[in-house]
Amino acid sequence: MLEVLANFINCLITVILGFYIIKKIINSETKIFSRNAIVLIIIESTITTYIQQIDYMGLHTLIIFVINIIVYKQIFKISINDSIIATVLLNLLLFISDIIISSILHPILTVANVRNDLIVYLAANIIICILSVMIFKIKWVNKKFQKFYQSMSYEKRGSNTLFFLLVTILICILVYNLYRNIGFNNAYIINIGIIFIISILTLLFINSKNEYKSLSDDYDTLFTYVQNFEDWIEKEQLNRHEYKNQLAVLRCITKESKVKKKIDEILEDNINIEGQAVTNLKNLPKGGIKGLMYYKAAIAQKRKINLTTDVSIENKGILTKLSEKQVKILCKLIGIYFDNAIEAAQESRKKNLTIEIYELKDKVNIVFSNTFKNHKNMKDRNKKGVSSKGVGRGNGLYFASKLIKDNSWIEQKQDIIDNYYIEQLTVKKNVKN
Repeated sequence: MLEVLANFINCLITVILGFYIIKKIINSETKIFSRNAIVLIIIESTITTYIQQIDYMGLHTLIIFVINIIVYKQIFKISINDSIIATVLLNLLLFISDIIISSILHPILTVANVRNDLIVYLAANIIICILSVMIFKIKWVNKKFQKFYQSMSYEKRGSNTLFFLLVTILICILVYNLYRNIGFNNAYIINIGIIFIISILTLLFINSKNEYKSLSDDYDTLFTYVQNFEDWIEKEQLNRHEYKNQLAVLRCITKESKVKKKIDEILEDNINIEGQAVTNLKNLPKGGIKGLMYYKAAIAQKRKINLTTDVSIENKGILTKLSEKQVKILCKLIGIYFDNAIEAAQESRKKNLTIEIYELKDKVNIVFSNTFKNHKNMKDRNKKGVSSKGVGRGNGLYFASKLIKDNSWIEQKQDIIDNYYIEQLTVKKNVKN
């Protein structure tokens, strides 16, 4: 009876820990003392206690994992996919903590010794839970887990869920091998090493997803901004000359050098929305693409880039028929390639950048041609982290290649002709995303 009680307390502590961590991961307002939560926590603790009375097998961990998914789904009222992802993240924390504690205790106590001694078993479980909370409390870990959970897209959640399920099954097998192993030997070290490698790879996967989400969020924010920017710039172009004339008059009237200096700064810092390069963009359809092009063109001109634009599209052409989602994706790609073209041109001697947007038959081509400074890693430019701009840069083209891979209505081509780096985006007609 005492053994059953100790096992129940162990299970109860672990389930409550799971409730706390998953609540933080999914940012839920559910209270642990709610009737539904208390009943489900007690039910899960009871079932888990019964399962653990049976001789341990690798299948035990997997069964408990499935029970966790069902219980946390009901407690937090989330979808089964959300519950799987959150439970996997919870188990990842527990596995890492378990590896750390077991590695410390294994030279002294085997897994069987720990499970057969109620006091040691209870103490070890409490220590693992405390360590899990401490790891989760690390700001970096907390943010990464929350961001990853939020970043899981519905379109790809199925493949991500399958990946985590396979990882969980593999870890269950390895944990079972650890339980069967007696003594601190090569087999134990190999199993621990494999679990550690899997955990690191999973964390790297989470980090990669978070980076993609960060870049996507940045361009979503930019998309919202440039939609407002479109209306503003069209009105601003009408008032621009009068505005400059008024500032010029004020500059002539005043005798204060500080005022003159301030007026000069205003004129210099203001967004440049004049010139043929910007004017040529007016034929682009409203809805985000035009505003983004205006904004990036202004940045290029401010950085002293020799910008040339040429737009030749139909009034009710392919770009006007894109859905809002497709426009957002296209804007992300344009933003990435435009930024890269600006930076590359700025590094070069001639500082030339040409943008051509033209419609032919059933396609729209968006072509960026810029001068550039030769770099050794030009061939690997689409790989993650590869950049001529230093360590920690170079993710833009990598994420752009992933976007294009996931959207069959867009094609991309790169080339180098006559010392110009050419990036061509092709938007195909009547191809649904």
